[in-house]
Amino acid sequence: IKVNMDIHTIEGFSGHSDRKQLMRFVRAMSRKVQRILIGHGEAQKSMDLASSIYKKYRIETRAPMNLETVRLV
Repeated sequence: IKVNMDIHTIEGFSGHSDRKQLMRFVRAMSRKVQRILIGHGEAQKSMDLASSIYKKYRIETRAPMNLETVRLV
């Protein structure tokens, strides 16, 4: 399967960030993103964060379950 994609390093992000820091990070992004996938943390907290990001910024946001397949295109 041919995959056409780019990989970018995100500066200023920490795996130890709390909810407020993650919401500020989304707000501060220099360009509007099309979709955010939450892939770290407890399932319910990840889903709550995804819901909050969508409600506040209207960005498609998902918190897929472990081993769930996500179509990116």
